[in-house]
Amino acid sequence: MDESAQRLVVSSDKDTVKNGPTFDDYKEITPEYQNEVYSYYGLQRATTTDELRAYESYQGSATQTTHEDQLRVQRSEEELRAGTREREAGAINVRKRVRTDRERLKVPTRREEVHVDRVPINSETSATEIGDDEVRIPVTEEEVVVEKRPVTKEEIRIRKDVVEETEVVEEDVGREEVEIGDAIERRFDR
Repeated sequence: MDESAQRLVVSSDKDTVKNGPTFDDYKEITPEYQNEVYSYYGLQRATTTDELRAYESYQGSATQTTHEDQLRVQRSEEELRAGTREREAGAINVRKRVRTDRERLKVPTRREEVHVDRVPINSETSATEIGDDEVRIPVTEEEVVVEKRPVTKEEIRIRKDVVEETEVVEEDVGREEVEIGDAIERRFDR
């Protein structure tokens, strides 16, 4: 026992220990179990009562049995439990870009045209002076004015929905099986 590192150091390899007799906090240490451990690892049992008491005091009340003729064997098995945890499965990127297209619009326009008609008149006029004179008549036309302004045409809505599914998982679990062998020799006197 390495107290400073709080570990038990054994001289067996990992596979030997892994395949050895099992033990957990609820298993009672009986003389039979001790024999099984000693036999598996090829060790000799403690022979003096002082050695046995030291071991029993280390184990506490785990080695006590209620009846000398009763053997308790606990059988354990692994139970498979599955849960979930959240992880990022990916992401959706939403990007807006400006694409330039050329549009053509037909715009109706109006304009004024000037027509000059000369109409002959053969009548006398009143006494007016003959001289230079100028009359200004405005002529109008419509010109096309182009203006660009942003107009919202649609809205893109993105939402995440939670979809529940069931996945089947498989994992090997170990179960202890208890075999009781009958190695009792029976003698019958005749």
